[in-house]
Amino acid sequence: MKIQQLLITVYIFALASASLAPLLVASHKLVPGLKQLINPSNIEPHNVTSVTNLLKKLVTECSSDAYLIVNQPGLTYQDLITANKDHWPMLRKYLYMSSTTVGIPRIDGVIDLQFLQDYIVNTCEAEVINVWNEDEGEVVDYFDIRKRVIRIDLGELPTGSERNLEILNHDELLRKILRKLPSPHYTIILTSDSPGVIHPVPGVHMAEFPDRFEIFNDIINDPMHSREIEKNNNFHSVEPNWNPIRNSNDRYIRNKHNDEVHLLDYDLWTKNEKLISTLIVMILSIFMMKILQFFNYLKKRIVSYKQNKNTKGIIGKKLD
Repeated sequence: MKIQQLLITVYIFALASASLAPLLVASHKLVPGLKQLINPSNIEPHNVTSVTNLLKKLVTECSSDAYLIVNQPGLTYQDLITANKDHWPMLRKYLYMSSTTVGIPRIDGVIDLQFLQDYIVNTCEAEVINVWNEDEGEVVDYFDIRKRVIRIDLGELPTGSERNLEILNHDELLRKILRKLPSPHYTIILTSDSPGVIHPVPGVHMAEFPDRFEIFNDIINDPMHSREIEKNNNFHSVEPNWNPIRNSNDRYIRNKHNDEVHLLDYDLWTKNEKLISTLIVMILSIFMMKILQFFNYLKKRIVSYKQNKNTKGIIGKKLD
């Protein structure tokens, strides 16, 4: 009887625990309509077929020059929540710079990474670079922008205190690999073909505290970052900065014209608004003082004239 109860308990625990793979996608270029292919709510696990269709849509655009498929065994969504952001400093930096980001905390099944790799190769005519044993040196330096699939198979994450240190090392590895790419147009696909075990949580609790259950909720679900806006559309559209010919007559005339002071220049008046206001007040004050001095002088002359006239009148009367 006790053995049966123990078996039932183990069976219930097995049902309560599940290996649900997370998925993080970050594309430097915008892929419109990508998030519309899946349910916007992450309360229930996503079907692996719908997630695979999302990745196929991502790849079909062929908007990146490098596709990094990062397989991290033992990874769960709990490793990628906002509370653990300090373990992924470089990955989060690339998320901020990406135009398209998708975070799926739980997938009912694992993504066929070999199928995804072959799909990128066939769709975008890419070649494959494999990284094994966490050695970024296997990504040889290349200078053309032919599309690449960089397959990164990492070691399994340990449990306990060493787990966070290992995540930091893998985050640094991503930085080293991305720095070798000759093009800034990359796509990062981070998932696990053998995810760690997680325990179910009530949907109400997940909806109430998204920071605890969403992948980097402070970035991916932030309205400032989740909008479909191309953040990196100036890479190929910047006009070349041609240097003018040195010591040329045109350059001399242009610099001389810039050094001239134009009294009718609005920007000049706006820039020196306080100084001009002070000068105007001083000029008006001096002008008012001069006017007052003139009226005082005129008043004194009139009074003096009247006094002299009265004096002459009195003398004339005495003579009579």
